[in-house]
Amino acid sequence: MTRWSDRWSPRRWRRQRDHYDWLSGYLHARGMSASARVMMGTIAGGLALCLVAMQLSADGPVGAVPVAMTWIACAGGVAGALLWMWRWPTRRQSLMFGLVSNTSIALACLAHPDPLAALIGCVAFAIIGAYFAFFHSTRVVLYNFAVASTVGMVEAGRLAFSGHPVLGGVDLLLILQVNMAMPLAIRALVNALSVDLLHSDRDPLTGLYNRRSFEYKTLGLLVARDAGELYLTVAMVDLDRFKALNDTEGHLAGDRALVRVAQALRVNTAKSAVIARSGGEEFLVAYVSSHCQPKALAQQICDAIAALPDHVTASIGTACAPLAHNDDASHQALIARLTADADAAMYCAKRRGGNQVQHHDPEDAVE
Repeated sequence: MTRWSDRWSPRRWRRQRDHYDWLSGYLHARGMSASARVMMGTIAGGLALCLVAMQLSADGPVGAVPVAMTWIACAGGVAGALLWMWRWPTRRQSLMFGLVSNTSIALACLAHPDPLAALIGCVAFAIIGAYFAFFHSTRVVLYNFAVASTVGMVEAGRLAFSGHPVLGGVDLLLILQVNMAMPLAIRALVNALSVDLLHSDRDPLTGLYNRRSFEYKTLGLLVARDAGELYLTVAMVDLDRFKALNDTEGHLAGDRALVRVAQALRVNTAKSAVIARSGGEEFLVAYVSSHCQPKALAQQICDAIAALPDHVTASIGTACAPLAHNDDASHQALIARLTADADAAMYCAKRRGGNQVQHHDPEDAVE
């Protein structure tokens, strides 16, 4: 078990992966994505409006270069607002949104003629830091803090040279505290919640996701990527004659078989695939690919299970469909439909003797 001190060590924090996919799926599955998009679009648009107002006022930047810097910063805010109005961003788009917003704030602060106002403006970095902390990794949180610190020190230096060294030092300290404390506090909270959620969403025997979490984990695959020419595939895996194994060799042997099957599923599927134990001896696999040809992978899984020392085989049903830029309800309906289709195909494979793969053909009725 990981010790508390190791879990919260600086090295472990720096290596933590982002939470973008599972948080995206979590928000979409619970109907909170629309409000999140409105909030982020409003923040980005508000930044652009503030800069436009500053440009048109007597307190705005002076000189061609500062004016150009402010307009570039304004364009960054507009681009961010348009992104959130258009769609839920992919992970790459989300990261670019944060980095562009970070750069825009830096340009706007450095372009302002009043160092005190520019120093106060560095508070805006905390918003982007909070965004990075919520969705992305600790590395980008620290990058945001480094930029905020650099801009803050520049403006504090300007304020000191204008005859206010104490004011510059005090304000800089407050800026550093805000930009460090709030994002890292959010990061700690999200990490703690993620551990609790992952534990509650896992099957305790196999460590796979449970049926309850399968939907929003799969939803995270869909909403946080470009649809393009991609397809969603769902496979239902059911172990043949598993009850006989329990009855003849005992439940401990059955549990060992389930653990080995879970490991075989992990080994034979992509790292991004969502794998769940849906109940009893049934498993679900969902993944996104550039084609709708799941038979080869499903047969590979079938052969891997048959090769296990537990003398079990599997009936596997598959179903797939193309993705499109649909809303949350459409994505959820697609996942539910493919799960039902894969389940029907699996029962067809089982009726035909088991230890085989059956793909659902929407043009043919499954027996």
